[in-house]
Amino acid sequence: MSQLVTSYTEMMAGIQAQVESLGLKLTDFDDLAGFPSGLSGKVFGMLQVKRLGPEKMFDALRAAGLRIRLEIDPDQEAKMRNRIANNYNPRQASQSRKGHAASPAGPAVLSRIFKPLARMGGKARMAQMSKEEMRQHQKMAALAGAKKRRIEARKAKRAARAKSRAAQRREMAQEPASLDSGA
Repeated sequence: MSQLVTSYTEMMAGIQAQVESLGLKLTDFDDLAGFPSGLSGKVFGMLQVKRLGPEKMFDALRAAGLRIRLEIDPDQEAKMRNRIANNYNPRQASQSRKGHAASPAGPAVLSRIFKPLARMGGKARMAQMSKEEMRQHQKMAALAGAKKRRIEARKAKRAARAKSRAAQRREMAQEPASLDSGA
């Protein structure tokens, strides 16, 4: 199956056609692609209630046994080159070069890259632990979780007390001063 795709709707139609040719139910495709149950029906359904983001799009393509190939469209490239020449200045040599980032990689990028690797390393380390080491590790994890919950509970109590004091101050500020006529 080779098909020219120029829009999201065409992409969805192509994936759906491939899923049908594989003889899969959409609920089974959800499981195969790692989607939450029922997502395929919302994405590929007639109303297309939901849309796939970039990561889920590639999950759907892989699960359907498809891949994307980027090709140059000569007509579109000619239009864009003409538009670029008429409307934009060429890039200067002193400007940022390809592959250089304006800022270092942020935590979102790093976690997306390193989280799967960390999981693999952790599982391998756990597989090599003795029963006693595993017990000690689990005990430390439980204690760390309990400590975290205690700290969060203290913070919540402090916030509630501060909120209560602020409410009391507002009430006191709104109370009318007693009128002392003295006459």
